Amino acid sequence: MQLSHVDSAIIGVWRWQAAIATLLIAVPAFALSPAIPFLSPLAPVVVIIGGILLAWWWPSISYRHLRFGVDETGIAIESGVIWRSRIALPRVRIQHTDVSQGPLERRYGVGTLKMYTAGSRHTKIELPGLRHEDAIALRDALLAEGAGSGV
Repeated sequence: MQLSHVDSAIIGVWRWQAAIATLLIAVPAFALSPAIPFLSPLAPVVVIIGGILLAWWWPSISYRHLRFGVDETGIAIESGVIWRSRIALPRVRIQHTDVSQGPLERRYGVGTLKMYTAGSRHTKIELPGLRHEDAIALRDALLAEGAGSGV
């Protein structure tokens, strides 16, 4: 099975998500720094600088380690920077699928393919970063009647 990367537009989505998360942490840190004596006045600055560096650096590394492949038997997904995993999902195990898009994903034209199975540790498997049209086509292809069916 040949594995390929998802759309690189997902890097922008992940960067914006990380920047927003950094702001959500930094604003209370700035607000609380005068009220908490042991919290250094530099702590909020360190949070912001660290968050910005991480928001820029981590998504591109995560993108390099997110790959997927599809064949007649099912789909395989490799992911993880530190803890890597490979999930192989046969078509016959897929009960239903969804394609979702948040506001940032819509802005960048990507979506997340969600596949649901029964009775396993991974009952919901997600593949983020597919072009929205590709995610819909892949959803339809995975659920095509009789395709790769073991029945």
